[in-house]
Amino acid sequence: MTRKFVSLFLIVMTVGLLVMPAGAQDDAAVLRVPMSPDPEHLNPFTATTIAISTVINNVYQGLIGLDANTGEFIPRLAESWDVSDDGLVYTFQLRPGVLFHDIEGVEFEGGDREFKADDWIAAAEYSVNEDDTVSAHPEWMESVVGYDEMLAGDAENLSGLRAIDDYTIELTLKEPNRLFLSTLGVPGIPQEILPRIADFENIPVGTGPFQFVEWQRDNFLELEANPDYWEEGKPMIDGVRFLNVPDDNTALLLYREDDLDLLYSLPIGQRLALIEEFADQYNEVPGLNVRYFGFKMDTGFFADKPLVRQAFAHAFNRELVWNDLMEGARFPATLGYLPPSMPASTPANIYEYNPTRAAELLAEAGYPNGDGIPPIQLYVFASAAEELSLPVLQEDLRQLGVEIEIVPEDASTYWDHIGEEDVEMFLSGWSAGLQDPSDVFNFLFLDERDDTHYNNPEVNEILREAMTVTDPAELESLYQQAHDLITADSPWIVSAYSKVDWLQKPWVEGFNPGGGGEHTADLAEVSIDAAAQPE
Repeated sequence: MTRKFVSLFLIVMTVGLLVMPAGAQDDAAVLRVPMSPDPEHLNPFTATTIAISTVINNVYQGLIGLDANTGEFIPRLAESWDVSDDGLVYTFQLRPGVLFHDIEGVEFEGGDREFKADDWIAAAEYSVNEDDTVSAHPEWMESVVGYDEMLAGDAENLSGLRAIDDYTIELTLKEPNRLFLSTLGVPGIPQEILPRIADFENIPVGTGPFQFVEWQRDNFLELEANPDYWEEGKPMIDGVRFLNVPDDNTALLLYREDDLDLLYSLPIGQRLALIEEFADQYNEVPGLNVRYFGFKMDTGFFADKPLVRQAFAHAFNRELVWNDLMEGARFPATLGYLPPSMPASTPANIYEYNPTRAAELLAEAGYPNGDGIPPIQLYVFASAAEELSLPVLQEDLRQLGVEIEIVPEDASTYWDHIGEEDVEMFLSGWSAGLQDPSDVFNFLFLDERDDTHYNNPEVNEILREAMTVTDPAELESLYQQAHDLITADSPWIVSAYSKVDWLQKPWVEGFNPGGGGEHTADLAEVSIDAAAQPE
């Protein structure tokens, strides 16, 4: 989510096609990328979807970042950090001279736009809130001394967090936590904004390489290069233009016409032909996303029926969907709940396609031939409504005597709705940023954080123990135990593991999403050879 230069860019819908207005292509080096669906908002504290992350990852920055190639932590707003010998005290030295974006409507005390320790501390403490409409990420500070008291409303500040001076922050943890840096997602955001952040929910103000210009919903979102960015020579392009494209075929048309520089999703039924046609523009790396159908675990029909959940998992023909019908768009999830590249990725409980076993499990659960199972509504986000996994799952379950209705819902309400009690089954996914099981398990299965509301005390205990362990063999053993327990409970029908693949115009260089997905790419590293672009 990013931009400043910008001439007005409009996308006009006519007969299902996007018409590019005259003058939309100018001499500036602007990266044009597809965006569907629109982000729900641009508030980093309540951001939980890839659509939001795609934009704000380029507007906001934290103290540290992650190298897409090596997975190592790299300096961002902190130019260095130290950890005490006992692993409890983290001291961050901030980068002096970093300025917040100069955005109309944001007034800084004394006109001072410099990012300082007090800004970050205010944001960190703002994130500690039980109300997920205020903050969906209290876990950012969960390890810090004073977190429990502040979350409970018994303290106004985190006692383990202090500014030593304007450029030095000290955090004291409750206990050693090897994962602390990977969960430190607090953004650099002006403390002046926090009391009225609702006014800026759709106008992000950060320190990143790009800054906000304009957003016309269901049309385009424009970012421009931050003229005050702290990293010399970055960004290397003038801006980013996110175009809301209604479907993959329209995106392909725009790409063919050189009106998009990147294409993230190939139309169903054309994938193999397009890979051959654009062989020199096609890129692919193994991904860290897991696609799944989730069951509500604390209420509704599925809550106390593990055998039914297991039966549904055995009934689904993933190989047919992803290898054949979807032409290899993803890897069918024939193992467990983790991307296959991660440690402990093969659990004891593997739900291979086995309709006979599925029927046996339903009968064992007291529902022979599906008798007694009410009609099930499966909620899906609208942009996935044409995904062929849906009719396949629907037919696979019909063969067991189970009827499911596919209910598409607009992304503007979907991601909030699926956490509510009336949604018993839904389509979702998770993109990890690290090659570590914690980056899936801690967010989806610890203390009912996911929309399934999964909460197994034994799993919670194992995952918390794993936060303090550094020995690789011991870690893998703990995550193997957790994986076995989770898959036995079967809160998901795991569907697929991602491939990160895209088409990239020959004049674009430096686009590197890594396994985390296109939304993790650092667009400050992208360059455009204007001389190579067609006129």
